[in-house]
Amino acid sequence: MTFGHGSRFGPLRPDLDPFLFALIGEERNGVPLSTISALTQLGLDPWEEAGRLSGLAKRDAIERLTDLILKLPGGCPPPVEAQQIAVRLVDVLPRRNVAAGLAETRHIMPLKIAGDKTFWAICFVLAAAAFAIMITNG
Repeated sequence: MTFGHGSRFGPLRPDLDPFLFALIGEERNGVPLSTISALTQLGLDPWEEAGRLSGLAKRDAIERLTDLILKLPGGCPPPVEAQQIAVRLVDVLPRRNVAAGLAETRHIMPLKIAGDKTFWAICFVLAAAAFAIMITNG
């Protein structure tokens, strides 16, 4: 499990902090229970799950989160209360626009390829210059 990254070296998502550090309620011993702690108790990577939830339609995210809250160890709230908690938490999730994400991906790829071509063109020019210098100097 790679807590905090989503991938081993991926960037953290500070936009998920309001969701991850929101309080769900209290544990049996009276200790406040945050979303990050609850997801960890369920064996989930909190950042991955939050990212997954933010990509779902609001209704689906509420349904998924309600199910997760009901699975928490140490006793769970009644289903109606679990759903109310899920609604409150989903409201602080950043909403990811899937269409915008695809448009960004399409736009980024040509730039990356162009950057790679520029890099290799510079390498070729430098290698040719070095070769020319070697030939003229014997």
